[in-house]
Amino acid sequence: MKWKKQDEMEKHQSGRAAKNGFVYYTVVLLIWSIYNQLTKGGDGGWQYTILIGGVAVYFLSRVYYNRKVNG
Repeated sequence: MKWKKQDEMEKHQSGRAAKNGFVYYTVVLLIWSIYNQLTKGGDGGWQYTILIGGVAVYFLSRVYYNRKVNG
């Protein structure tokens, strides 16, 4: 199976799919973390750590690629 280069539409679709997936897992982890904090008290658990790590990776990669494109 050969990989072909993505055209503009496929790039746009891949970008939208990645963004939708990121938003989904962010919202689910946030709700889960808040639920655990309210019901069990204390911290948000591993969900909160994963959430913060994912958001940090997302924004740091945005900064990196933005600087790479804009010089």
